[in-house]
Amino acid sequence: MNGKILKGSLIAFILIIFLVSSVSAETKTAGDTSSVQTLSKGGLTISYPSDWGYSKATSNYSIMSISKLDSIDAAGIGQVNINFEKKPIQGDFYTFVNSTYKSMPYDSSFSLVSSGESIIGDRQALEYVYTSKDNGVEREHKAVWFEKGGQAYVLLYSAPINQFESNLYVFDYILKDIQIT
Repeated sequence: MNGKILKGSLIAFILIIFLVSSVSAETKTAGDTSSVQTLSKGGLTISYPSDWGYSKATSNYSIMSISKLDSIDAAGIGQVNINFEKKPIQGDFYTFVNSTYKSMPYDSSFSLVSSGESIIGDRQALEYVYTSKDNGVEREHKAVWFEKGGQAYVLLYSAPINQFESNLYVFDYILKDIQIT
């Protein structure tokens, strides 16, 4: 009987070890932002995971751009990136932002997935999710716009379709933690 209790205790102990190690492995998934970098520029301060870094932007309105380090090409541009832009507003903020996407239904290389209101920090924001196709590469984009001091700011996350969801946590983390000065 003592042998059965010992054997049962040993099995229970091994099972507990297995469960603890499984839970520990789950905490080190894509949502892990325990090692972060900070970047401050153009009135924005952001924190992002250390496997991302500063990269070149392709927009003239860009304040800063960060990319997943293993996605940066030879030209210094990230294929999985978050670009931060600031544009002067002409007229009403909502009209200005919505006009950016007005021609999308007429351009077959773009497809609007969703749009609506959002909040970034303590500010009202507009959010657009859309796909694009350029040179055979299909990408998904998520843009969040807000107004500050007569300027329209947009945080634009872009990635190839097959990498969009797995890296979206970085964009969401930045939106949650961003400081606007």
